[in-house]
Formats: sequence, structure tokens, C-alpha cells
Amino acid sequence: VQIFDIMPVSWRLYSQIVIFCLLLAMGVYFVANRGKRRLHRLLGGVLLFWSLLHLKAMLLIDNAIPDRYLERLCICIDILAVPTCAFLLFELTAPGWFAWRRALRHELPFLGVLALFAFYPSDVVFHLDILGALAYSLWVITQLFHTIPAYNRTLRENFSNTENLDLEWLWKLLVFFILFLSVWAYSALQVSIPADIIYNVASGFLWVVICYNIHRQQPLVLSDAPASQASDPQPEPVRPEFAAELERLFDERKIWLNPRLTIGEVAQRLGSNRTYLSDYLNHTLGTSFYEYVNDYRIRAVAERLGDP
Repeated sequence: VQIFDIMPVSWRLYSQIVIFCLLLAMGVYFVANRGKRRLHRLLGGVLLFWSLLHLKAMLLIDNAIPDRYLERLCICIDILAVPTCAFLLFELTAPGWFAWRRALRHELPFLGVLALFAFYPSDVVFHLDILGALAYSLWVITQLFHTIPAYNRTLRENFSNTENLDLEWLWKLLVFFILFLSVWAYSALQVSIPADIIYNVASGFLWVVICYNIHRQQPLVLSDAPASQASDPQPEPVRPEFAAELERLFDERKIWLNPRLTIGEVAQRLGSNRTYLSDYLNHTLGTSFYEYVNDYRIRAVAERLGDP
């Protein structure tokens, strides 16, 4: 009986060791590579922070029935990791979003509740922290339902190939994230070693999927003309030669054969501005850059399929 009582504790410790090593290795990888982008460095920092939280749990909570105050204090410290996930998601959907001052504004409420619980460890403060973390997480998910479609619309207006650029994978991850959030809330409110083990396994799987997709994710770079043109109050009307040159590039030069063609490259060839070209496609032709380019590609494929 004593062996079976000890085994769940050992499994929890083993799962903590595995997730700690996994997060530490991935965090060092993303931080240490100098060629990585801003998003990768942010991901590495978040991973290292999460690994420290797991190390803290291994050092302070190593028995089946830990001290109640210490257990809850550790959970309040762990809640500080909730906004770090939001930083990553917002930077992913809106490149350039992350700033230290903005990040501090998101962390301050949780830091305040943590300090309050440290000096006044009541059930009310603890449950307030849990509910605040859940409400914040649901708010982040709600924001993503607006930012992801906006991000994908930007892609269709500027790129002819959205492979490794779109965030369709994030939609699927959100469903798993909601389930993961439920497991975390249960393990925080109810001392349960099996729940802790499930949480560790689920968090490891979640981070592996996130790291894999962000590693494949291409940067969203929207090149444009010099600022003097971009700052004009109103775009100049599209001249007939603008449209004629655009058709020549696609009909004769067949620039749509470039799989990575962007609206910035086409605008540069036209001697124009990305904003002007996008306005012409959207309002004059009633299409997006993605649809305009791929319409040529689809017609070319259809002609080949129709040729015996």
C-alpha cells in the first residue's frame, strides 16, 4: 500500500523533471540562436520563465501533502506565467506588439494580488487570483477571435502564397488551450496529484506544438515605398498606364510564377506604392492581391489540364 501511495508522487516529480528539461532546452535554443527573430527571442524568454516555475515547484513542493500556504503561494507565483502566454500570442498576431512597458501593465494586477496573498493569505484573495487568471485568459481568447482574422486578411492583401505565414494552426490550438485551462484551474483549486501529472503532460505537448509552428512561421514583412509617398493625404488616382503595366507584368512577364510574390515587389516594379496598388485592387478591381495573383495561376493550371 505504501508503494502505491508513493508512486503517484514519484510520477508527478518525474513529469516535472521532464517538462523542466524540455522547456529549458527549447528556451535555450530560441534564445541562443542569434539569427532568430524578435518573436523567437520572446518565445525563448517565455519558455525559460516557465522552466523556472517548474524548478520552483520541484524544490518547494516535493511531497503528497505540502504545506497549504506554500502550495497556494506557488500557485499565485505560477499565475504570473499567464500574461506571458498573452505576450507571445499578441506578438504573433500583431508583430511589434510587445514592449516592456506594455508587458508590465499586464503583469501588475497579478503581482499585486501575489503580494497581497503573501501578507494576507486568505481564501478570498487566493480564489480572486484564480478567477482573475481565468477571466484574463478568456479575454485573451476573445481578442484572438478578432486579431487572427485581421492578420489573415492582411496576408491575403499582401502575399500570393500564405504558406507558413497564416495562423490557421492557432485556431486548432485554441480548442486545446481551453481544455488545458480547465485542467489547470482544477489542479489549482483541488490538490490532486493525477491532475498535476495531466497538467504537466498537457503543458509539454502544448509547448512542443507552439514551438514547432512558430519555428516554421515566416515573418510578416510589409515592404513599402519611401515615407514621403506613404504620407500623402490621398492616393493619387490610378493612371491608365498603371493598370496597363500591371496587366503586362502578369500577362507577358508572368511574374505570378514566383511562388513568393508579394504586393511590395509588384508595387516596386510599377514604380508605385504598396498602399496605392492595394487600393486599386480592392476598390477598382474588387479583389485582394492573393485572389488576383492566384486567379492567374488557376487559369494556367486549367489550360494545362484542358490540353490533351
